[in-house]
Amino acid sequence: MSDTNLLITRQTKTNKHKLIDALDDKEEKKTGEKEKTGEKEKTGEKEGILSEEQEIDNLIIQIDESYLEKNINYIGWTALDVLKSKHDELNDPNKYNDYDFEESIYGPKPRPNLRISPYNFKSVDDLVTSTKNKKTKKNKIEIIKRQVNIDVEINNIGDLLKLIDENPLDESVDYNINLKALHNIRVPLSELNNMIGLADMKNNVVDQIIYFIQDLHKTGSDFMHTCIYGPPGTGKTEVAKIMGNIFSNLGILKKGTFKKVTRSDLVAGYLGQTAIKTKDVINECLGGVLFIDEAYSLGNSEKRDSFSKECIDTLCESLSAHKDDLMVIIAGYELELKECFFSYNQGLDSRFTWRFKTDDYKGDELYKIFVKKVGDIGWSISTELNGTWFEKKLVYFKFFGRDIETLLSKTKIAHSRRVFCKSADDKTKITLSDLEKGFELYLKNDEVKNRKDGQNRENIMKSLYI
Repeated sequence: MSDTNLLITRQTKTNKHKLIDALDDKEEKKTGEKEKTGEKEKTGEKEGILSEEQEIDNLIIQIDESYLEKNINYIGWTALDVLKSKHDELNDPNKYNDYDFEESIYGPKPRPNLRISPYNFKSVDDLVTSTKNKKTKKNKIEIIKRQVNIDVEINNIGDLLKLIDENPLDESVDYNINLKALHNIRVPLSELNNMIGLADMKNNVVDQIIYFIQDLHKTGSDFMHTCIYGPPGTGKTEVAKIMGNIFSNLGILKKGTFKKVTRSDLVAGYLGQTAIKTKDVINECLGGVLFIDEAYSLGNSEKRDSFSKECIDTLCESLSAHKDDLMVIIAGYELELKECFFSYNQGLDSRFTWRFKTDDYKGDELYKIFVKKVGDIGWSISTELNGTWFEKKLVYFKFFGRDIETLLSKTKIAHSRRVFCKSADDKTKITLSDLEKGFELYLKNDEVKNRKDGQNRENIMKSLYI
């Protein structure tokens, strides 16, 4: 609306009511009305004094003239058309169905967190005057947020999850921590927290999250690259996937890319092509996470593979060149990683500053893993099963979670024979008898059966040096 329109619309409340009340009368008299030029209104008014309706007519004419002359967006409506449309809109019985009652009567409620800053204007009049003179720019709108300081001690993932749940995101609040980033990683955090065991590793992951979420790594030459090592069957690959998901959503990396690769994805069949293939994979992951599972397979202890050397050297160079926009996670066995990966290039070791070890599982943890896997397929176990059974046979489960999967498979086979003629309810419930018979099938593998003897020999050899 032009400046003249702005001043006209700032009429007193009385004139506004007069305008609205007269609109209906004017519409009724419009058809068949006589020409009013030079004709006085029959309202008993004195000579030279305009009637209310004449005042309204003059006002509308002024609006029309100003609107036509100065508004480049004119669409052919007269002021009366505009006012009439607003009048009909205001009288719509459904207009305020979704409005607060007080707002429909008195106008919008005040917004305490919104402040319009009119630069150096000392009063509203100054602002209006400046607007009339067309010397002002657009007002600066500043959102004033409520300050909230969160002061809690974080010792584990459970503490982080509690902080997230107790502090929902509120756009009108300015927190002293990056709460939005924490909310973005709640799902993978819960997945990691729900993994059985791995207490020390989980706590180390918390340290890594808290460090990077505060952008403390930007002050130096810190790397994000991470190594996860430990015995087979202890969840290294699963942990790496969850960590990749965490850092893809934490906001530290620009993209949410997470790519898992193995040797075949990086090493080519001809010398010279491996570097190109490795670089292509790295470029694809820039701004995200590259996960190399079983990274020790890239090389060998003899170091005779020139293809492996080419791949690892190319990777090592990229670890430094893209330390701010690439996170590489490797997983594998500790000794094999040392001999077949880190030994290929002396610079590799210093670039993987974050090291997480997955520890051996105890008997009660293997029991919990077994129960979880049974629950994952929609089955249940009898109450007679407990962690003591697994603790006594721990020596036979040196591959931990991987062996528990095999044991469950054998147990289901034994279970199927027992419930062949049973009811449907019995067919999905594993008993201690099923587990014992399944374990017998499990021991038919000679390598598994000899594990106890091998452990005994190892214990004897250790005792000779004590």
